Order: sequence, then C-alpha cells, then structure tokens
Amino acid sequence: MNNNAMSNTDTEIELLVKNMLSPECISNPYPVYKQLRNHAPVNGLLDYPPGTVPGVDTPYPAWVVTRYEDVDYVLRNPEIFSSEDPMQANSSAPSLMLVNHDRPRHTALRNLAKMAFTPKRIHDNIVERLRLDVNKIVDRSLNTEIDFMVDVAGVIPALVMTYLMGLPPEDYKLLVRWANAFMVSSDFTSDERQSCNVELFHYFVAAVEKRYADIEAGIEVSDDLMTAFINAEFEGDTLSKEEVVLFCITLVVAGAETTTYFIGNLMGVMLEDADWFSKLKEDRSLIRPFMEECLRRDGPPQRLFRLVLQDCEISGQAIKAGDWIAFFMAAANHDESVFPEPEKFIIGRKNIAKHVTFGRGIHHCLGAPLARVEAEIMLNVVLDKCDGIKGSISNSKRQSGGLLAYGFSTLPVELVAKRS
Repeated sequence: MNNNAMSNTDTEIELLVKNMLSPECISNPYPVYKQLRNHAPVNGLLDYPPGTVPGVDTPYPAWVVTRYEDVDYVLRNPEIFSSEDPMQANSSAPSLMLVNHDRPRHTALRNLAKMAFTPKRIHDNIVERLRLDVNKIVDRSLNTEIDFMVDVAGVIPALVMTYLMGLPPEDYKLLVRWANAFMVSSDFTSDERQSCNVELFHYFVAAVEKRYADIEAGIEVSDDLMTAFINAEFEGDTLSKEEVVLFCITLVVAGAETTTYFIGNLMGVMLEDADWFSKLKEDRSLIRPFMEECLRRDGPPQRLFRLVLQDCEISGQAIKAGDWIAFFMAAANHDESVFPEPEKFIIGRKNIAKHVTFGRGIHHCLGAPLARVEAEIMLNVVLDKCDGIKGSISNSKRQSGGLLAYGFSTLPVELVAKRS
C-alpha cells in the first residue's frame, strides 16, 4: 500500500512537470514550484531555450531543479553544468554571447565585454536622455486609461537599446517584436518566430557592417556600445565581426523583454497595494529595496538550461553526464527555507541580496545595473508626475505564451496627473 501511495505521488509530480507549459502554470507558476520543491529533481520537462521555435525544434527532456540550494549549486559549478546550448545551436536562432559560452572562452568574452560595457556608458551616458524620454512617455499617458505594458513598460527598455547601440530611435518597435519572438514568451506562430530570428540577425549584420565600413573610411562614428565592441581589446584579444553582431543581438533579446516585464511587475505591485504609491512618493529611499523585493518575488527570468558535463547528484538524485537540466531561479527565490513567507511582498529582508534573479558567479547578468537604472527612473518620474494610480490588478493578464518569463501581457492603469 505504501508503495502504491509513493507511486501515485511520483505520477502526480511527473504530471505536474508535463503540465508546466500550460497557460495556467505559465501565468502563475509559483504554486507548482512549491510542490516541486518538496521533491528531488524530476525529469521530463520539454521546454524551449531562447531563440528556439516550438513546433520546429525538438526539446530535450530536462531535469527540473527548484530548491534554492540546488539552483545555487548549479550556478556555482560551471565546470559541471555547461552553458553551451546544443538545442539552440541546432535551431535558426543566433547564439547568445556569454550566455551560451563556457570557460575559457567565456572569460575572454566577458573581459572584452567589460571593456565596452562600462558603468559610464550604461549609466552616465544614457541617464539624462532616458529621464527626458520617460517624462515624455508619462506625460502623454496621464489621465487616460492606458495599457502600461504597451505604452510605458514596452517602450523604455527598447529605447535604451537604441541609445546604447546608436540605432534609429524609431526602430525600438522592431526590437520589441524580435525580442518577444526570441524569448519564446509571446503568442507567435512558428513561421513568425523563425522570420523574426532571421530579421533580427540580418538587421544587426547590416548595422555592424555599416559601422565597420564607416570606421575604415575614416568617417566619424558615435561613441556607443556597438563602436565599443568593435574597438574592445583585452590582452591582445578582440571580437570578430560576427561576435560583435551576436553581442548586439544578445543585449537586445536579453535586455529588452525581461526589463519590460520587470517595469510592469513594479507597477503591478503598486496596483496590488495602493499604499505603496504613497510610501514611495514620500520616501524615495524605499525605491531600491522595493525594486529588489520585486526582483525576488516577481522576477521575470524564470529558468535557464544547462548541459551536464559529468555525473553528479542534486538533492540525492543521480544526474548523468549528457543530461539536460532546467534550473528555476524564480522557484529558488520562493524557497521558504531561505525567504520566509516568500509569497508576501516584504521590503527590507535582511538576506535580499541572496536572490538569484540575475544569476550568480561567472554568469551573473552584465546588464543588471542597467535594468535597475531604467526601473528607478520610471518609478521616480511616475511618482513626480502623478498623485496616484487608478486600476485593478484583477483587470490585468499575465503572459502565458512561454515559461521563460513572468510578467504581464496587459496591465490597464490610469496615471492620475499631479494637481498644479
């Protein structure tokens, strides 16, 4: 009888894993994560890495890793868990720089990226320009019901990408579409996803080719991130033209969509509890801890994949070399053993720095400071310009197209203008 009970439990858990790609789970995965954390990793998730195309590419069965301790173990041991993604490599998608590389090439690429992606370039050179644009975006959104995801959150990160890489500002709409398709978290057909991958690649091939040609012709070019990637040198190493293209693509797909969802999730918290608006308006020192708790509780990135390079154990489960694992940062961020009452939004948690939304170790997200700057500017401008926010979280809808990101697809709000 006990054996049958155990068998039923195992069957139920396997069914949970198979149903993780259901719209219901994608839009609210945390109850499922909670059940899975009570078990050792379970094999059988058939999900898609960024850039791959459902209906065209064939997913590999993956072990699902959800406990904080286990996710941390994967992040801290890149020599056991490889970031090279055979599924993406065999798809129509361009490979992602750093994200899909291991040591020693990862170390060389990250050093080159740091030469280009300096704090000055990602902060000082865009802050004032972004603040002006966010003021314009909010001004045209006041005192009318808007979809915050379309009119505000969906604009800011893609605009930032055009600043960073010296692209025409109006092209931000193209970047939004391509990032949405690449990140497998929106409702696109297989043909649309493949077309977007091709368009994205050729767009940056053309942009980078022109930049190289202008530099070679002695034409003065803007001191932006694309130029910095071309000129980056570390201990005699440089990036090839193809690597420059892939770095540009990586920034767009990794930065535009996840930051959009982050900005939307911040607004969602203020709709859940109207007190947050007045608290933040009165005390701006609360903005940073407010953002960090949102990154922990509602962080957009849900999971990443790794290829196992050597036999190992995770929570007592034997994992073999050649296996495929999906580790869920979002599930780790809700682990009760690390973050008590994880579903509650509690700013000032003493261990908030332990959240793994941006990864850890050699793969810690290079764009994390930029995402925080964009979100902080958005919050400050809304707080400066508005006396309040009208709307109900019950009228919103979470995206349900893919398990890679947690965020709103629609978020109706009214930004109530400050009375003069």
